[in-house]
Amino acid sequence: MHILFLNSARRWGGNEKWSLMAAAALAGENRVTVAWRAPEIGERIPGAVGSMCLPFVSEADMVTLWRLYRFVKREKVHVIVSTKRKDYVTGALLHLLTGAAHFVRLGIVRPIGNNAVNRFIFKKHCVGFIVNAPQIKEVLLRGGFLEPERVHVIFNGLDFKELEQAAKTPVEKPFPVMLAASGLLIARKGFDILLAGFKAWMDEGGEKPAGLWILGDGPEADRLREQVREYGLERRVVFCGYQTNPYAYYAGADIFVLLSGNEGISNALLEAMYLKCAVITTAAGGAEQVITNGEEGLLITRAQRSLHQALKKLYDRPALRDKLGQRARRKVEDMFSMTRMRNELTRIFREVSGGG
Repeated sequence: MHILFLNSARRWGGNEKWSLMAAAALAGENRVTVAWRAPEIGERIPGAVGSMCLPFVSEADMVTLWRLYRFVKREKVHVIVSTKRKDYVTGALLHLLTGAAHFVRLGIVRPIGNNAVNRFIFKKHCVGFIVNAPQIKEVLLRGGFLEPERVHVIFNGLDFKELEQAAKTPVEKPFPVMLAASGLLIARKGFDILLAGFKAWMDEGGEKPAGLWILGDGPEADRLREQVREYGLERRVVFCGYQTNPYAYYAGADIFVLLSGNEGISNALLEAMYLKCAVITTAAGGAEQVITNGEEGLLITRAQRSLHQALKKLYDRPALRDKLGQRARRKVEDMFSMTRMRNELTRIFREVSGGG
């Protein structure tokens, strides 16, 4: 079976990470190709996966569409997986022109309205959706024109051996207790709330031997650095930038915080849980699927006061941090293996496409 992933992203992110992880997992028993736009995605494509650089200028980019059409016909592509809004249109047109099975991957809670354009893309020229949380499926079905059997909930897979190796040498902690947070520095990720809650917690009581690593880059970086200066936290908050190996930081951290306003099930959250961080996160998207509050982590509202209280609870109770970290690891091991994700993707691709 030949599987083609489309990814027109301009920068690296969680969606792009999933695409390459899925492509690598499927490449063991199938031919897999990734069509990409940004060099920072192309340079990460695993050796066993085919690579195709394209302009992806717009949904109506005829150069990209023509080159993909010829590739799909010539190389006998069975399955096309589109991962961005622009790619959904391209994938639908390729399905129309070639008959290759088109799947849409959606990793965030997002409604799809019942209009003519969406019916063309998602009802007529998409054989199925791949989502990583039941909540995403629930919201999709509210649109009123998708059949439940076409929306497949497949949890993300993690390469546990790779994680262990990458985290083998934890980053040295500048303070006895370290928090970590990672992701694209955009408003949706809630880093401003994280800093406000961290400031409130640091101001309560006496001096605390604690600090915060922020891993990632993005359009909010300068504003967040200014917020740190206003709070007088320059010595406590370290902006680490984008890290090819964030796992060494997770392994060194005591607490991992994710305050997204909208998610599927975050890869970073799962990775931190596997590396035994005590996690604090919002119930956005699919977090409740993997975390029972007080068992594998703390679920909070997306507010400064909620974070402040959660940080105080975990700081004052190191035994609770250890318990949450141990339980988090077991939960991830049970639910999010790469083998499970690969097998489920292979099954639905073969059922729908007829690929061997």
